[in-house]
Amino acid sequence: MNKDDKQPPMIAQPKPMWFDPQLRAKSVELRSAITGLTDTLREHERANGLRRRRRKEEDREKFGLAVEALACNLILLKATGTDARLAVPRSHGFIWQGSPSANPVFGQHFLTAIELMASLDFIAKEQRGYRISTKLKVPSLIGPTTRLAEHLPLAPPDWRSIYQTHDPVLVILKEGKDADGRAAAIPYAESPQSKKFANQVRRINKFLREADIEVTGQDTGLSLGKDGHIIARYRRSLRRIFNNGTWQHGGRLAGGFWMSMERAQRKRIRIDGERVADVDYRQLFPRLAYVRANKTQPEGDIYNVGWHGTGRDGWKKLMNAMLFSEGPLRNWPEDTRQHFPSGTKLRAAIEMLAAKHAPIAHLFGTGLGFQLMRIESDMLIEVVSYLAGVGVTALPLHDAVLVAESKANVAAEGMRDVFERWTRSPCAIVSIKFPS
Repeated sequence: MNKDDKQPPMIAQPKPMWFDPQLRAKSVELRSAITGLTDTLREHERANGLRRRRRKEEDREKFGLAVEALACNLILLKATGTDARLAVPRSHGFIWQGSPSANPVFGQHFLTAIELMASLDFIAKEQRGYRISTKLKVPSLIGPTTRLAEHLPLAPPDWRSIYQTHDPVLVILKEGKDADGRAAAIPYAESPQSKKFANQVRRINKFLREADIEVTGQDTGLSLGKDGHIIARYRRSLRRIFNNGTWQHGGRLAGGFWMSMERAQRKRIRIDGERVADVDYRQLFPRLAYVRANKTQPEGDIYNVGWHGTGRDGWKKLMNAMLFSEGPLRNWPEDTRQHFPSGTKLRAAIEMLAAKHAPIAHLFGTGLGFQLMRIESDMLIEVVSYLAGVGVTALPLHDAVLVAESKANVAAEGMRDVFERWTRSPCAIVSIKFPS
């Protein structure tokens, strides 16, 4: 970039709501309103000569689908009662994914729908997305106007008439991670392995779709989660995401509403009418590192490294950063330094950690973390599948599950069994906590 080129100014505003292409109208009334909105956009396009040829039937359906998804997202945005805006994808790589399994909402018809809605003053285009660096991007933002309320139920927002359809893509392979965690998906050829992954997720989704799951406190509206997605009970369709362009990295499940919630908010979840218990593998990553090194599992708390147990959170963050790092750490990991005594040098802390865990010190700085994440995700897939087989609804959370409190001990026992099968070690530490 030329030094005289100016970057668009950063605009201070609330965290956006991220566009969900799977949202659809559930009620007859809402479907009718969206059909009317779609007809209005087509008529405006025709009357103003914005399109030369009539769309093919398949393209008409895709255009209608894009309008429906945009309308449902804007209704949910209004239901949050905030000043947040809707972040919509516009980049070439995202809109034209070039795959038969690509989401039919996206394409030129999606961009056209946005432009037509803006030209009729149904939406305001408040920010055009741009890239700051190879990893950091600013999204395109839109918001509903008062004129849109003439066509859609926005006052009050009819959010209960919206549902989330099943995602056709259950397994995603991503390139290197973006600064905001939204790395681009990359195409891959279907294989027996990828089909196995998809079938596992499909079975879990089928069980969750029929499960009794509620979220309390939603009588007056919805809220946005920490990841910019709506917290609503219909968001229970999961997908599995692999990282760094390889099936050997990552593999965590994503997409559930409970994953969007802050820890303290999870007390609002009810499974089978009961409050939930958080059943959690403790110190799983370093214990998997001991398995990789073929060393005996240490007793006690792995993160209790020094200073009489103080600074545990700091040691945990530092140790996991060293497992993910490729090469020596040069700086303190984010949100880590404050957990150590004033004046502590990073090099001294690393040396103390390496001495405490000498059997796995050679694995620090090797980038092992994403491989351990793959093992963690495989274990959790097995845990959730086992629990579904015995009739227990389990909501996965990386290295933990949320279950009805009466099923906590069943889940804990299943997690111990899975750990022992994967590691040939009975040293799993599983805790049971009740969100409060």
